[in-house]
Amino acid sequence: MNRNTKNTAANNQELTLTFFSNHNGVPVADLYLGERRLLATTHPATIVAALYAMNETELTVITEAGKHTGNFEFFEPEDDAWPLGAINLHLQFNPQNYQFRHLAPSDNYYLLLEGLDLFSFEIWHSPTALADEHLRAAHHHLPQDLIRRPLTTRNPKGWKKTLEKRNDFVYFPEC
Repeated sequence: MNRNTKNTAANNQELTLTFFSNHNGVPVADLYLGERRLLATTHPATIVAALYAMNETELTVITEAGKHTGNFEFFEPEDDAWPLGAINLHLQFNPQNYQFRHLAPSDNYYLLLEGLDLFSFEIWHSPTALADEHLRAAHHHLPQDLIRRPLTTRNPKGWKKTLEKRNDFVYFPEC
């Protein structure tokens, strides 16, 4: 993992993640750079994909239960990566390695916050098909001036329809 990556947020503004509930009471993660709203979604992989696309490694998560600033160390092409299933077991057996799930104010926040840690171990430079959907969705919705890791492959066949489906979980920008 790249331990030497530095936070590249524009003008040293803090990346923060706050939450609101949708009409079904499901928590929606709301990503900001300073006062600039970037993305709101119910899926943690889209948030982590956005961090990867922006080449950001630091995120402050704020919930009713507290605030924590965590660091993401994304795998780089030269790194040896573990399968996501092994990472999940590692985290389950070592819950102190989770950075954010202790901030869950209720059970419905638990999986979203846990997912931030889990998806940080995805191999984003060579993602699985599902992770690729989240990465492409993040690229589609993020302001282009913030993307530091552009996509290196063309959109797959049927991408427009896939994006429409993925947008069911994106609240901002308007979808």
